[in-house]
Amino acid sequence: MNKNYFYICLLSMTVLACAPPPPKEAYFNRGEPESLLDYSSEVVNLKIASPASVQEVADAVNKEQPTRAEVSCEPQDTLCGQVKNVMQQFGVQTKYKLPNPGSSPSVALVYDRLQARNCQNRYIDNTISGYNNLNSPTLGCSTAINIVQMVTDKRQFTDPALMDMPDANKPMQALGYRNAMVKPDVSFPTMVEGGFNSAGGAR
Repeated sequence: MNKNYFYICLLSMTVLACAPPPPKEAYFNRGEPESLLDYSSEVVNLKIASPASVQEVADAVNKEQPTRAEVSCEPQDTLCGQVKNVMQQFGVQTKYKLPNPGSSPSVALVYDRLQARNCQNRYIDNTISGYNNLNSPTLGCSTAINIVQMVTDKRQFTDPALMDMPDANKPMQALGYRNAMVKPDVSFPTMVEGGFNSAGGAR
């Protein structure tokens, strides 16, 4: 009986050892805020044919400022100059190029959007899938959501801004304090003149 029980245990251990490893998706880290960001890009094409079309471009930029723009027109064209002034007024990063032969002047407004989505942060029992040695698939989701919601400009995760040069006001202020310090008056006689004489007594 004991021998049969030993063989059954050995067979069970062999079957467990030969079980396939967990898939790569099981090791996905849900604690990274970048995993909750969805990127989308939209292009709005507007023709430049009349002053009314220039006003239409200005209204579109005023309603929602694009990430960048691409203007295709002749540099000497009056309407092209007006569109250039609109882009400069709103501070839109613009690329200018000559239109293709046979095509009319146009403006392409590019809107790059980053949106944060929610994730499932409730506890999910991982033993149902048969992998007892793995964490819950939702571990770290709440931390990632909190990090994403605290940052208003989501582009700081994908394209962070470089740090500016340090402010020089404080170092200059410290130099001003240093120069304003009162220097000791060397003409004032010191109270301790000799210290100790050669005989070891005080003067």
